Amino acid sequence: MINKGLFKNTILVGIITLISRISGLFRDFFVAKYLGAGKFSDCFLVAFKIPNLFRSIFAEGAFNSAFVPIFSGVLYEKSEEKAMVFCKNLFAFLFYILLIFTLIAEIFMPFVVDVFAPGFKENSEKFSLAISLAHITFPFLFCIALTSFFGSILNTLGKFTPYALTPIILNLSMIFSLVFFANTFPTVAHTVSWGVAVSGIIQLVLLWWIAKKYGFGLISFKPKFTPEIGMFFKKIMPGILGAGIYHLNVMIGSIFASQTNGAVSWIYYADRLNQLPLGVIGIALATVLLPSLSKEIKKRNLNKTKAIFNNSMKFASLLVIPSAFGIIALSYPIIQIFFERGEFKASDTFATANILQILCVSLPALVYTKLFSNIFYARNDTKTPMFVAGVTLIFNVIFTMYFNKIYGYNGIVIAITISNWINCILLYFISYKKGFMVMYREIIRDILKITGISILMSLIVRFGVWGLMADISVYSLPLRLLALGLLMIIGVVFYIAGIIITRTVSISELKNMIKK
Repeated sequence: MINKGLFKNTILVGIITLISRISGLFRDFFVAKYLGAGKFSDCFLVAFKIPNLFRSIFAEGAFNSAFVPIFSGVLYEKSEEKAMVFCKNLFAFLFYILLIFTLIAEIFMPFVVDVFAPGFKENSEKFSLAISLAHITFPFLFCIALTSFFGSILNTLGKFTPYALTPIILNLSMIFSLVFFANTFPTVAHTVSWGVAVSGIIQLVLLWWIAKKYGFGLISFKPKFTPEIGMFFKKIMPGILGAGIYHLNVMIGSIFASQTNGAVSWIYYADRLNQLPLGVIGIALATVLLPSLSKEIKKRNLNKTKAIFNNSMKFASLLVIPSAFGIIALSYPIIQIFFERGEFKASDTFATANILQILCVSLPALVYTKLFSNIFYARNDTKTPMFVAGVTLIFNVIFTMYFNKIYGYNGIVIAITISNWINCILLYFISYKKGFMVMYREIIRDILKITGISILMSLIVRFGVWGLMADISVYSLPLRLLALGLLMIIGVVFYIAGIIITRTVSISELKNMIKK
């Protein structure tokens, strides 16, 4: 039976993340409308991805996995005063490290852009534009990394809402800049780049103010090295690679994709939609699960730890597997409805939908990887995920070079998908061999049931797409949304009926989940 108490905060964070991801879709709607999928879009997305890659690795993975166990240990095993000292010292170190890193990146930005988008160098105008935009967006990393510092403090204190809400600020800032200042700067791409930079400042000030209300907003510019600081940097360095493998794989794909005009944008928009269920399910569950696993491991309660993990696997599977198959079935109408307007053409819709279908094949792997990684992070082991990430990265480069020659930009995404599953399988295999975790037979059985039901559901929805939305372009937007909503309802009803009939989830469990 699914543990209701364990997932109360998961549902809360998941709902907030869902709202932020929906606002992100509206953001992408405006970006697609104003920039399309060409030179300006490619240049902005590369300029945005450079700091955003480091943000994703640092804020969503490595920092949290290294900081939470150490901070919670000092806070609950020693004293609040020592926890404050640890935070003040860590802030000082982070401030100077990030400042130096940002200044170096700004100075060598042409080299940075060349690394991330080597295909741009063949077009001097495109290359120069990308450099100009990256100069504007890169300081966002400085602000958002410090925002993640205060956000992780609040998460450890059980205050998950403020940090979960911060992406909405980014989305609103970008939308606001496009709607009200589109013609203020040299290009629309410059406008939205400034929107990114300003949002970083707003997020940092807001999270600092909230953390200060709980007594942890004190900052210092005089770093002092302590054993806890040393442990933090020891844990975070391998965690950077281990936590950021997915984003590194996507970035490697973007490097190869930069050789095809529009491909960077197609992969970006497809990945954004793929990130929606990943954030709502994977990131939310992993954020709440880490403290629970750490607590039980410290108590040396292995059976309870395994039970928590298996409950999490079932809960995640109930959501992510049907989400993956549902998006695959509805990929074309989703892309068409949200993005095909203005500079975003029908050909862009077709290319993006194909990429989205391939990416969704590895969506369950991405969610499971976050759960498996927590098994090691809860034990203060960041080296094993780093090792696995390194192996996966090598596979991704090899697969990308091979499949890119055969299938072009679609081959890049095939390589990412295969690499994501390799990462997932290796992490679980190692945890199983070390005796850390094992999936119960009933969980494996339930996952197989969920997969079978989801496949049937996706086929039914796909037939509906061919029937109701065969020629979607002739419908008005309200009718398109109505048809899409109807197909989604049909899919959800069929799926819920399937898991109840097969006794994958009891009616009482389902009611409890809905109530929560």
